[in-house]
Amino acid sequence: MSHPLYVAFLWHMHQPDYRDPVTGVLALPWVRLHAAKDYLHMAEVLAQHPEVHVTVNFTPVLLEQLDAYVRGSAEDRLMLLSRQASWTEEERAYILNVGFSIHWHNVIQRYPPYWALLQRRAAALANPNEFTDQEYRDLLAWVQLAWTDPNRLEQDEALRRLVEKGRDFTMDDLALIIARHREMCAQVVPLYRMLAERGQVELTTSPYAHPILPLLVDSAQARRATPGLLIPEPPFQAREDVLAQLQMAVECHERAFGQRPLGLWPSEGAVSQEVVEAVDAVGFHWLASDEAILARCLGRWFQRDGQDTVTNPQALYQPYLTMIDNRPGPTMIFRDHVLSDRIGFVYQQIPGEQAAEDLIVRLQIIRRRLADEKRPYLVSIILDGENCWDGYEHNGDVFLHSLYRRLSRCPELRTVTVSEYLQMNPPRGMLARIATGSWIHGDLTTWMGDPGHLQAWSLLRDTRAFLVAFEATHPELSASVREQAWRAIYRAEGSDWFWWYSERNTSEQDALFDALFRGHLASVYRVVGQPIPEPLTRPIIAKGQPLAQMGGQRRYVTPELSADPDPTREWDEALSVQSAASTGAMQQAGYGLRALRVAYDADHLYLRMETFQPLIDLRLEVVVQHEDSHQSQIVWDPRQGVVTVHDQTSETPKAVRAALGNRVLEVAIPFSALGVGLGDRLQLQARAVHGGEVIHQVPAGQSVELTLLPLPFSGGQA
Repeated sequence: MSHPLYVAFLWHMHQPDYRDPVTGVLALPWVRLHAAKDYLHMAEVLAQHPEVHVTVNFTPVLLEQLDAYVRGSAEDRLMLLSRQASWTEEERAYILNVGFSIHWHNVIQRYPPYWALLQRRAAALANPNEFTDQEYRDLLAWVQLAWTDPNRLEQDEALRRLVEKGRDFTMDDLALIIARHREMCAQVVPLYRMLAERGQVELTTSPYAHPILPLLVDSAQARRATPGLLIPEPPFQAREDVLAQLQMAVECHERAFGQRPLGLWPSEGAVSQEVVEAVDAVGFHWLASDEAILARCLGRWFQRDGQDTVTNPQALYQPYLTMIDNRPGPTMIFRDHVLSDRIGFVYQQIPGEQAAEDLIVRLQIIRRRLADEKRPYLVSIILDGENCWDGYEHNGDVFLHSLYRRLSRCPELRTVTVSEYLQMNPPRGMLARIATGSWIHGDLTTWMGDPGHLQAWSLLRDTRAFLVAFEATHPELSASVREQAWRAIYRAEGSDWFWWYSERNTSEQDALFDALFRGHLASVYRVVGQPIPEPLTRPIIAKGQPLAQMGGQRRYVTPELSADPDPTREWDEALSVQSAASTGAMQQAGYGLRALRVAYDADHLYLRMETFQPLIDLRLEVVVQHEDSHQSQIVWDPRQGVVTVHDQTSETPKAVRAALGNRVLEVAIPFSALGVGLGDRLQLQARAVHGGEVIHQVPAGQSVELTLLPLPFSGGQA
């Protein structure tokens, strides 16, 4: 080939709007902590490799919160707790929940005093008085130190002294850490602006509050990819909000970076033909989505070989011109799902140099397979740029430096920003109509179709309708009041709230996200001086109910047991229960068990357990409770090297089919081994055992409820 293979990385930076609508305090600290550990770090690494060009996407609600930290007007709850001398029981529970929410073995074990606190976490959860006030202060210091770029901890003398000190931290020590974090927050936007001005980075945006745009147009659009999906009745329809979210995004981006964005990453890659028309109306030149959307546009799927390399690459690795009323619209690019997810899920489990080499080799294989001497091609790798790095060596340094260095020295591969490529190579292909869906298995079921979704969308619909009617009958409302009320609506339209209402996603922070969502809606009534409706005062996720009920699986799922580190292919439609505190919609932190995934077909229950330590170090148990109080236990015992089912009706354990990876265990259990069948309701809880003691449970303190519903057989994607 005469052309190099062009490679466009798009790092997507997003955190939901954590600001409490009443107090303004950020309920969770992840904007500040990601700035201290990831946002600035990603730019600093890139700056050392000027030949590497990438695209970086910042969501407006993230930029607003960053700016508030810089101006000193934002405080998160962790900051407030760091100034206290003692804490209530509820505050202690919050500190314990958030205080260990980083990779335990990769990060916490690096610091012996922090690791020592971790060994007593289970006892402290059972009895908050297990830790003294000083130990709670030490924990507050350690979580904020651990969420600091390790390069800063090594190079900043004051921070290095605190790491060496290790314990008996003071409120002054905590104030120093927080002050350093504010300084790092202040450096993020200027550094990215500088990289953009020198042409190394293209800066792009997403809709203002990160909403799922097709669902704002009309919630019935979810049925295009998933016919028969439950939606609110009447449906939510607010096409004008799509334009508002996009226009607000442009304005926020211009304020932060001093230039209008050319490109858009639609929230979660969610698109439809109507969304493309709105994107065009606001003036974006290009937007991006996932290969599943392109496949549905073309009417054919991208086949992959045994190495997960696309066998028909020409169609995927090029941009496409969209069409609007028989005229050209914005250009679209489509990410390589597998390459993107290898960075997000797989490469952290192998040494950084080896991971970088693997990606380079895969790109070179793609280039050879394209075998086209005359035309250029573009591989798009798009993923969250903030959530995976604590699982990598030294916060991703080894992998990123090795990858960027190899790319700089490889003439067959050339990194570009998306706009750079499009300026050199206008799209050759055309798409007459854009399919509806997202980067999560090509549909919108993550944000629509489950009972929690329907209730939340109905509350949003009714609150918005109230505001429209109230404005019409109260012309005296000031512009400021109207702006506050509508901004609350736009924030409530964010995707993150609906992510956690999904029955496939759950965490120990579900109730907090539920409260924030309802708080945004309640503030609409508050700012216009009207009473808050009673439904907004009731949790959508009721306290004390099973953590999740399986309703999200809409057809039988029969995963191939492979223990692949990447869970996104075979287990897409499984219920996913994540461990510990949430650090955003894509990232969890925990110990022992990282996640439990559950699926079933007509005669098997399937379990996938992902761990932080090698499986050889853990005994894993899943307790399955039947409606009639009958109980079974699925056990992985590393000493025996097999998975068995222990049933109270039989003295002899039954061995079952399993696949074992370094940190992944997948199991297929026949219903007959559990004494269950279709129609039965089960409750499940997974636990990790080490040294004869239960060290970790997923979910913590509750159960996953699973009803084995008769379902359609699995087929091709809609």
